[in-house]
Order: sequence, then C-alpha cells, then structure tokens
Amino acid sequence: MKKWLAGLSLAGLLALGGSGAMAAEKTDYIVTFSGQSIPQSLITEMKGLGAEIIQEVPQIGVVNVSSSNPDFKAWAESQSGIAAVSEDVEIRSPETEFEFAYRFDEGLRVDTDGPDLYEEYQWDIKRVTNNGASWDIQPGNHDVLVAIIDSGVDTTHPDLQRNLLYAKSFVPGTADDSFRGNHGTHVAGTIGANGRVMGVGPELGIASYRVSSWTSILAGITAAADDGVDVANLSLGTYSFMNDEQQRTLHLSASRAVRYAQNKGMFIVGANGNNAIDLGKKMHTVPGEGAQWSGPLHDTFSDIPWVISVSSSTINDTLANYSNYGNVDLAGPGGDAAARTLSTISGGYGYMIGTSMAAPKVAAAIGVVKAQNPDMKPAQIRALLQQTADGGSKGTSRQHFGHGIVNVYNALQR
Repeated sequence: MKKWLAGLSLAGLLALGGSGAMAAEKTDYIVTFSGQSIPQSLITEMKGLGAEIIQEVPQIGVVNVSSSNPDFKAWAESQSGIAAVSEDVEIRSPETEFEFAYRFDEGLRVDTDGPDLYEEYQWDIKRVTNNGASWDIQPGNHDVLVAIIDSGVDTTHPDLQRNLLYAKSFVPGTADDSFRGNHGTHVAGTIGANGRVMGVGPELGIASYRVSSWTSILAGITAAADDGVDVANLSLGTYSFMNDEQQRTLHLSASRAVRYAQNKGMFIVGANGNNAIDLGKKMHTVPGEGAQWSGPLHDTFSDIPWVISVSSSTINDTLANYSNYGNVDLAGPGGDAAARTLSTISGGYGYMIGTSMAAPKVAAAIGVVKAQNPDMKPAQIRALLQQTADGGSKGTSRQHFGHGIVNVYNALQR
C-alpha cells in the first residue's frame, strides 16, 4: 500500500491524506541507492526476499519496491549500497477543487471564430502577456516543448489538440493518454491552449507526463529530460523536514532528479504550495494553538536551487492569501476567491485557484522566450525573466514575489 502524508497539501490544491499499512499488507518503498545507478545484485536480493519491483528510475538510482516482508526496511537500511529507504508517497487530486464554468455537454459551442472566453474571463493570461501583445512578437512554436508533469491531460480537448504533441504515463497499468481529475488539463491550458481559452504560449508544444506516486514523479522528470524537453512544469510536491527520515529520502531523490534535469538543460518550474507558510522559517505558530511543527519546513522541489519557485498573485497584484512565500523566485497570477483562473478541463472549461495555476505561467514564459531566443542559455533566460518581472502592489515584497510577477511581454522587448 502507498503511504499518504497526513496533514500536508500539494501545490495546486492537491491533497494528501494519511493511513498506515497493516503488517499483513504490502508496503511500497522508495529505495535510493548509494550510487546513481541500480545495482542488479541488490535487485536480485530484494526479489529473493519476496519484494516486487514496481518501477525503476535508472537515471538516478531509485526503485519503487512493494513488499509484505516486515523485515524488508531493516534489511535495506543495513545495506551499504542503499543510501535511503522509506515508504513511497502517493498524490491525489480531489474533484471538489474546481468548478465547471462551461460544459460541452450543455450545448457549448466549440466552433467559435475566436477566443471569446479568453476575452471575457482570462485576466490572468492578459496580465502575463500584456493583453495578448506578446503573441504578436512570439507566441511560441513546436521546436520548444513544455512538459506537464501532473495527473495527466485530456488529449481530446479541442483547445489543446493543436499543441499537445504526445502523452506518456508513468503510473503502472495506465494508458499513456489517461488522466485523473482536471488538474493537469487545467495546467496544460494555462501553458498552451489555443481556442476559446488561450495559454501564455498559444503555439508552444506541450506534452503530458502522467504521475501519481513519488517514484513516478522522479521517472517523469528524468524521462522528460531524456526526451529533450525544454521546461517542465511541476505543480505538485510536498514538504520536507530535514529531521524526518522519510522526508530526507524524498529530498535526496528529488535533488538527484533535479540535477539530472539540470545536466540535460531542462528547466523545472515548481509551485510553492498553498498553505500560507513562510517557507524556510524555523517555526510556524498559530495564535491560540502554538507551534505547528519544528522547522525549518521546505517545499521538497521548489527549495532545490535549480527549480524556479513560484508564488501566487491575485487580480490586484497582491499575494494570494493561501500562497506560500519566503523561498520565491518569481510570482504568477494564480487567483483567489474574488477572481479565479479559467482554463481547460475535461468536458469544457473551469475555474481553479492556486500556486498550481501560477507556476505554468512562468513555465510558458520560459518556453516563449526560448522560442524567441533559441540559442539563449538557461541561466540567461532565468535572468531575463527576473529582470523584466513586475513589482507587486504596495505592501508586497521580495519575500512574497521574489523578483516580481512574470511578464513575458516585457521579456520579449529586451
């Protein structure tokens, strides 16, 4: 059985719950080897102990193992060739976190002549593109590829089919074009929709990498890097306490995956989370309740230096009341209850809010700048977006927005 991390939430309003594994049940483990490869001798020993190898990430020396042997973890910890072992983590996306705006099955037209829903509702895309003016300079192209590492994308959505080049699933037993919930489809539209709603880069190539468990996220990242993806959007993750064994294991494996992507020249953009936490602060307290944990607390992916960490802004350019802050590179419009973000969902169009909706604006901006400047190095693109970001409204600070709210139109003017 997969372990759910209790009390923590994923970046794009993805929730984690908790339950323990009964002794007689199988438990899924993340095994991180000491080297960045998989030693077959240890795999043979694991199988001899009755363990089943569910998934391998050979690029970074990680496997997902299922075992009902109560001594498996102790055995793994005793092996010099194994750096860390902990229970695997599964993610899930509750359907209650979105709202339909328009449904295809209610007579919604899909053959309109222009992006009418964009014109009326997509304030967030207008904010990043200067009311679409950036598209006249560079809307993106299919030479640049943005990966959506998420819950999968509805490949049949008419606003995505023009730019969705392929889909892969890293969830064992599922089809490549499968998806769960609407989170990934909403993110995909934010990046590259071209129809009744529009993405920041409406001509960018996009690809779906469906994931669920922590190991599958690592597999998705490394596969995307091998596929030559230019930038991967990661609107999911969890938190790490460095004094917690399981979370140290998550951070170690995540760091390996990020370094692998960096060596391949692939950007990773990470949503910073939706719990209104000052990340990296030693202690978080709630009036009347006291300390909630001993810190510091980090977002497992966005805390890693190569990952571009994104917080969420509102229609008024203020920090969204749910957005984490503290460790931020850039901000993007993610909306709040007063003004949500509209994008593609299965069966139509719907509203969501969260740093999950903010991060893909930054990922798409990277893709558009790359399309305009194909020879520009990753460090140069990052610096350009930082230099051309907007400041927030009065009262916001670098702690909230990092270098500011991403503005692809400004970046293309340089």
